[in-house]
Amino acid sequence: MGQVQPKYLRIADSIAEQIVSGRLKTGDQIPPERTIAEEFASSRMTVRQALRHLSDRGLVKARVGQGTFVGTPVIQQQLSTLTGFTEEIESQGRAASSIVIEAARRTPDEEAVQRLGLKQPAEVWRICRVRLVDQEPVALETTELSADLTPGLLDRADFASASLYATLREHYGLVPATAEQTLAATSADHSVALPLRIQTGAPVLRLSRLTRDIGGRAFEFVRSHYRGDAFEMKATLTLGDD
Repeated sequence: MGQVQPKYLRIADSIAEQIVSGRLKTGDQIPPERTIAEEFASSRMTVRQALRHLSDRGLVKARVGQGTFVGTPVIQQQLSTLTGFTEEIESQGRAASSIVIEAARRTPDEEAVQRLGLKQPAEVWRICRVRLVDQEPVALETTELSADLTPGLLDRADFASASLYATLREHYGLVPATAEQTLAATSADHSVALPLRIQTGAPVLRLSRLTRDIGGRAFEFVRSHYRGDAFEMKATLTLGDD
């Protein structure tokens, strides 16, 4: 006989289903505790436990003196699979777009030269974009790619809407195969806070990624800042050898 699910989880799952299905939308107010308690024949304490559970998942937010409202769903970023931002967001049923701040051929800094294994003099395509999910800015991303491997890249697509990885596959036969990523918690300085519409000093996640193709060539170096309130980084781990 299966274990009976606690009532607070049944309440939380019911509300979560309404949010996922769109019956409750971002910004909508959740019914009062008394109403929910009557609907599920439960105590208001149980309802509060359910709402705390939803808050921990980022699905709702309590506003003092106002009630509980549907929050902006947290974006899950998979650290164990190599996908582009557009593909990752669309796989979660949400709309991805970008605002291109810079797209030009540039001389790389020393870090990019070393990570990409470039020989001087070298040039890269630098694409700096504000990444948006459902029209909300969530990340500031600077991508640099070896110009020698991707001639004419900026003439191939409009990277405000096009997927960079799809363009690389279609026009250059570059297929991302492996990547080395580092992730650190930091705070946003003015240059990061302004395009992300957050306060200077707000928590952000700083990510750097070096991507290699199926032949082992390093072709992409990415430095990004993700809003700390918008992302949840997820990785699948396996038990290593003793």
